[in-house]
Parts: sequence; structure tokens; C-alpha cells
Amino acid sequence: MTYSLSHDPHQAGVRRITPAMILAEMQCEALPRSGATKAQILSALHTEPRALGLQPRQSDLLGFLISRTKPVDWEDDNLTICSVRNRDICERFGIERSTVKRWLRGLSELGWIIMRDSPNQQRWLRRDGRNGAILEGYGFDLSPLSRRYDEMLQRVEAFREREREGKRLHKRAMVLGRRIAALCATALETTADRPTVMSIQQNGHQLLALRGNDHDLDILSPLVEQMEGLVERLEAMIAGADPVEMDPMGRTDGPHNTDTNPNTITKVTVSGAGYAGVGIEEGVVGSDSVSRSKASPLRGFKAGPNFLLQLVPDLRDLCTSSRPHEAELIEAVEMLTGSLGISSHAWRQACSVMGRYEAAVAVCVISAKSRKGKVRSAGGLLRAMIERHLDGTLALDRTLYGLASDLSTDRTYH
Repeated sequence: MTYSLSHDPHQAGVRRITPAMILAEMQCEALPRSGATKAQILSALHTEPRALGLQPRQSDLLGFLISRTKPVDWEDDNLTICSVRNRDICERFGIERSTVKRWLRGLSELGWIIMRDSPNQQRWLRRDGRNGAILEGYGFDLSPLSRRYDEMLQRVEAFREREREGKRLHKRAMVLGRRIAALCATALETTADRPTVMSIQQNGHQLLALRGNDHDLDILSPLVEQMEGLVERLEAMIAGADPVEMDPMGRTDGPHNTDTNPNTITKVTVSGAGYAGVGIEEGVVGSDSVSRSKASPLRGFKAGPNFLLQLVPDLRDLCTSSRPHEAELIEAVEMLTGSLGISSHAWRQACSVMGRYEAAVAVCVISAKSRKGKVRSAGGLLRAMIERHLDGTLALDRTLYGLASDLSTDRTYH
């Protein structure tokens, strides 16, 4: 009697194997086991399933399969097999058998599990004792989770970094939206091309509305780029208008713009008394500052990060630590420029001409003066400071001594 093999691809009892499943299996088996424990695998899996390309139900199913293994299964090169039945999965998730098969096939094609079928198509395990290692088993091979553990951690970290960047751009879009509104108000007063300004203003509103509540980089990156282009365009329009006359530091040939007693200022600076002393004394904890050159617009005034935080309390919400170093404070000040109405072009120019930290101090001075109602245009004032620095006539130390004295006085009376 002659027997022939069936060519029916849907023969009962034969699992459907796709090319993606074979490729994923080959790639996984080429990787060494990581030695990660069962608890570590579960933690990495549930930290951020989206980073692994998994839907919530897929990660839940993987977690269920892992929970049906023993810690010893994840040690060394032991077999990591789960022999749970499809019926148990159906009951656990309240789904049909066809849905279970679809989910399992998806996990196989993604390379998170490998199907190990027995000759009789049944799933079973044989252990070395009740809680010993698996000697032989058929079912779901979960070793890819161990082999890809380092990849899981990297993908989670990359996902979190992408989310952080998305949040930064989301906030940046709001800052640019406010800056566009402020620049449009200025442009309407100083330029004759009212239709163009109104068009830019409307475009800015539309772009800001598109940012929504998500932190999707694919949406936010081009959106922020377009908004920055609008800002640059407005800055160019305003720069072509007649400059506003302003005197940021008072007359250079007259008395200083502070009415404080020089002896009192010296006592505040040297003794470290009050708010100012904590911020400007040499060797402040959390500051990377060094003595500035006399060519610096600070002219020896030690405006450490702590002092600037006292001078501009809003900076505390923009810093990631309570005792920021100079680099961190500079980043916070750059974010502050938007709310002040200072253009990115003016900020970059100030950094290039004065130095990054000195430019940050200048912006803090502008912010402190703005709170007192002494500044009409923050951007114009910064540009005036840049021009004075290029002329060698900018002396920020004069204003800083006055602001330091004001801080000390405010604390005394409060």
C-alpha cells in the first residue's frame, strides 16, 4: 500500500508558520542569553510597552506567560518554556480561540516568543523535581525575552528620551507662540506692512493650535521649525524699522543708576549678609563660575547661579535641579527669553558677543527690571546692551550691585 503526504496547507493540527516567524526565530537564537531574572524581565516589559512596539493586550499576554514560569527557568541556559493551554488564555482574557492564535502569531513574528511544538501537538513540561529546571518541554519558548533584554532597556530609554524631547518641543511651541504674538504687536506699531504681519499672526495661531496635547516629535519638530521661521521673519521686519531710543544703563558720563550707599554695597558683597551675599560670594556651592575677566561686562561681579535664582525666581521652575550649575542655568535662561519677548536671534547674538553666561546674566537683569516696570522692550534693551558691549561701555556690575542691594533690603523688610 502506498501512502502520500497531504499538501493541504490548512491540515488539522498543523501550525501555520510564516516567513516572519522563521526570520525572527533565527535572529533571536543568534543572541546570547542575558542572565536577567524573571522579575527584571517583567519590569522591563511593563515599564513602557509602547517602546517595544507592543499593544497593551500583547504585553499583558506576555506578562501572563512569564507569570506561569518559575524563577529557575530564567537562570543560566535553562529552558524557559511555558506550557499554558490556549483555553486558559481564553478564560484569562475573555477572548475567542481564534483571537488567541492571532495574538500568539503576532508575538512570534515580532520575535518575543518561539513556538516549540511537540510531536503530538500537546504542550507539556518535565522538570528535575517539583521546582527544578525543565529537562524537556514544549509550548512557548520565552528565551527571546532574555536574549533581547538589553535591547528592551535601550528601547525604553530611547522612548523616554523621545518623550522628553517631545515635551520640550511642546513647551517650546508655546513659548514661540507668545513670542510671535509679542513681535506681531511690535511690528504693527513699527512697520507699514500691516497685511503681512496679520498673515504671520494668523499663521502663528494656526501652528500653535496644531501642537495639541500630544508630544509627538513627528508633528512638533516641523511645527516648531515653522514657528521659528515666523519669528525670524518678524525680527527681520522689525529690525528694518526705526530703532527705539533707550538707555539700559544710564548715562555713561553721569552717576551710576543706583542710589544705594557704596559702603553698604561693599558690606553686602564681602560679608555675605542677606540674599545678595548668598548668591555672589566667591565659591558658591553648585556654581561652576570662575572670576570673570575685566573685559567681561560683569567686571568682576560674581553673579553665581544662586544669585540669579534669587534675582529671577521664575528660573527655578525652568531648572531641573535646585542647585543648578552654569550650563543648566544658561539653558533655563534661554527658555525664559521667549516669555520676555527676546528673539532667538538677539539671544544668539548676545551669547556670541558677550559670552553665554554673561548673556544669561544680562537677560536676568532685563527680567528683574521688567518686573519693576522699567523696561519697554526686552529685546530692544538686550540689543542695546550688545551694542554698548561692543563699544566697551557696558557695565552690568553697576546694575547688579543695585539689584543685589535691593534683594538685601527686601529681605530686611520682609
